[in-house]
This record gives sequence, C-alpha cells and structure tokens, in this order.
Amino acid sequence: MKFNKVVKSLALTAGLVASFTSSAEFLDFTVDESAYGNGEITGDKFNGSYFETLEFDGMGGFATGAFATFTSIVADEGTNPQGASVLGFNNVNFPGTGYNLYAVLTASGTANALETEFTATTAQFSLWIDPSFDTVSDNLLNGTVTDASADDILIGSASTVQNAYGEYENGTGNFNFDFTDFVLTADGMNYFVDPAPFYSIVTVNGDFDTLGNLPDVSGDLSAVFTNPVNVPEPSTVAVLALGLCGLGFTARRKNK
Repeated sequence: MKFNKVVKSLALTAGLVASFTSSAEFLDFTVDESAYGNGEITGDKFNGSYFETLEFDGMGGFATGAFATFTSIVADEGTNPQGASVLGFNNVNFPGTGYNLYAVLTASGTANALETEFTATTAQFSLWIDPSFDTVSDNLLNGTVTDASADDILIGSASTVQNAYGEYENGTGNFNFDFTDFVLTADGMNYFVDPAPFYSIVTVNGDFDTLGNLPDVSGDLSAVFTNPVNVPEPSTVAVLALGLCGLGFTARRKNK
C-alpha cells in the first residue's frame, strides 16, 4: 500500500510536469462575417491553396514569395468544412454577401547543396480580407499585390518565425512556418471575435505540387492558431525533482 501511494504521488508529479508542455493541435476561433451578409462562424483551421515563386541562388541560399487564398473554415479538429460560412462566396445575384481571404508570405534563408531542403531565417506574413474578390499578386518575391477596388482590409501580420522549413523528395514535399508574433489589427479584432485576446502564433503549412517547374510552385496549405506552450522555469523543475527524491527517501525510511 505504501509503495502504491508513492507511485501515485510520482505519477501526479510527473503529470504536473507534462501539463506544462501539452497543447491542443487545433484550437477553436470564431469569426464575425456579419459585414459580409452572414453571422458568426467557429472553426479551428483555414484551408486553401497558393502559388509561389521559389528561387535558389546556387550559393546555399533561397528566397520565396507566395500568394495564398483561403477558401474554407474547417472545424472538428480540422476535418469538417463549415458550409454556413460565406468565405469564398462570390455570386452576383447576392451583392454584399461573401468575401475573399488571402495571405502574403515572403521568406529567405539557407538551402542544402541539392536544393531539396531549405530553412527560412527571415519571413513575413500578412492576412487580408478582399471584399471585392479583385486582388491579384503583382510581385510574389516582393510581396506586393494589386487591389483594383482599393478596399482590402489588413487583419493580421507577423514577422518572427521559427521551425520554418521546406523539403522535397521523390516527387513530393511539404513546408511549415511557425510565426510567433501574430498580431491583429483593429479590423482584425472585429473579424476574429474569439478568443480575445487572440492567439499569438499562426502556423502555416502545406505541400508542394511539384518543384519541377521552378521558380513557379503551387500547392495546398492551411493555417491554424495557438498560443505559446508554457515551459517550466529551471527552478520549477528543480523543486519537482526534489519532491520526487523526497518521496522516495521517505518511502525508504518507512519501509525500514
């Protein structure tokens, strides 16, 4: 019985440590589409597609720029498209209903000798609403667009990136960017209404259709949001470790 109590205590303490590092992969958010003829929609991921310019300099470096269009809000751990959303709905018979959501991403960094693996050291990300469905990219590498109606709305941006990489092999590949300083504008706060304050990390990842037509690349991508994982301070870890040792020592004394 005494041994079982010690084991339970150890398990509890270990659980406390684990709780510092666990986090949900898909976290819910709510957007307000009332400005576009709808109501509030809750999901946990945006899905869409992109086209990109990816250039290697032959000296171990690369630069890229992408224009992404998000076409759906997805819920239930990224599995169920929210059909009630008017994201991407563009019908002349329903003026004022629907909107486009796009992102501009630029990055640069290092590449391996085969130019099949690359790591971004700098990157920028911006998220926009296009109410008129008329914005196009005019220079991918520079991250500039042409907004014919001049009515696009910047809702969020980020410029600090980690875990940013791309890899391609045997006809397939993928990429990931974790932007850790995502900040909403005032208009963004009117669109993303929950949670408040909003998540500070946006992860953008997806796949490459092919790298056989460089510098032109296209594929699918998604965006999810989260907050930093709480990592215990060294002093906290030390206290927990001492607690484990104390439990063991006490059990040994009582068993003598």
